[in-house]
Amino acid sequence: MRIYGRIARFIEGLGASFGITALRISIGIIFLWFGVPKFFPGVSPAESLAAETVERLTFGIIEGTPATVVTGALETVIGLLLVSGRLPALTTMVLLGHMAGTFTPLFMFPKETWESFFIGTLEGQYILKNLVIVSAAVVIAGHSGKRQRPAPAEPVAGTPALTVLETRRQRTQSAAGSRLVTAPDRAS
Repeated sequence: MRIYGRIARFIEGLGASFGITALRISIGIIFLWFGVPKFFPGVSPAESLAAETVERLTFGIIEGTPATVVTGALETVIGLLLVSGRLPALTTMVLLGHMAGTFTPLFMFPKETWESFFIGTLEGQYILKNLVIVSAAVVIAGHSGKRQRPAPAEPVAGTPALTVLETRRQRTQSAAGSRLVTAPDRAS
């Protein structure tokens, strides 16, 4: 069990140190992977579905190859912003807006996206994987804003938060003998 604990702590530390960055970059690579082929007619497997969706959503103003190129350009910009880490709030907003558009074929083109009830076609599954991307974007956004937030205030004597901290310290102190272990001690 010691090896398991060491491995678990190593993975937790790795996740705490690099997890959000790795998530952001990997989602960016996915956006580039799906976006860049849309610049080249006949290369993207999602080309026709993307063109039909954009055409329907723009009421026919943008159609065919231009619709696919616009989609590819948007995905490429989102990918580059994610990989670079620049403008995280704007990137998240654009990404979530784009994701809302990617889910529309599930409702607009049910014959192309569903084989039967809750059984997606390959195109439907391609779209449904975006749920993970949406979740990842929310996590990334939640962590990118922490740099600008002020540190939480210290608990005031008599408040439930301080009582919980005092109880934890007492338990830790009795378990560790006379040495008092606090959160900052464990981090160092």
